[in-house]
Amino acid sequence: MNDKLSISYHTAKKILLELLENNDFSTDEDVLKILGSIIPPKDTNVITCEKEEMSRIVIDKNGRIFLPSYSSMEVKMPYLPKTVFIFFLIHKEGIEFKSMYNYIQELYEIYQIVALEKNTEASKIRRSLENLVEPVNNRIYETCSIIRRSFSMVIPELLMEFYCITGKRGEKHQIRIDSSLIEIENEKLKEMFNLRHNH
Repeated sequence: MNDKLSISYHTAKKILLELLENNDFSTDEDVLKILGSIIPPKDTNVITCEKEEMSRIVIDKNGRIFLPSYSSMEVKMPYLPKTVFIFFLIHKEGIEFKSMYNYIQELYEIYQIVALEKNTEASKIRRSLENLVEPVNNRIYETCSIIRRSFSMVIPELLMEFYCITGKRGEKHQIRIDSSLIEIENEKLKEMFNLRHNH
């Protein structure tokens, strides 16, 4: 058991931080007991509040999605769900799924931005989008599930509803996060966003 003496404080701290970042110890009784003895009870509320603090949504120049308050990692999802997510972020007023075919050109433009590094044929993108907006199938609901799954990796459960596309079937769907928390660095996407929000 003398092995721990050979690990420097810096190395031990690094290992501990990595363990805490990559594992959920919230139900481990031994860990909670030690944490409870280090952190005074009055501070536990502060920790909970910080955990449930709203993060900005940052769409970078390449259309990648980041939630900096929760993780430094990109929130990865396939091109189509990412296109739909950014589309609803731009249309904060909400859109009915059945009327999405009216926005197929806008969806196409967003898709081209997020799929920048992949040279996808225009006709293939069109087919994919037409299938998405076709009112008779459930593709849009499947796409929203993929978005939710991607975000569930980084967003606290209590705040999921603010970041995902929500709404009742047959009514407008929207992303409820406040516009002040949306930061778009891609010029074309920023232009589309501002066009909707500055009138």
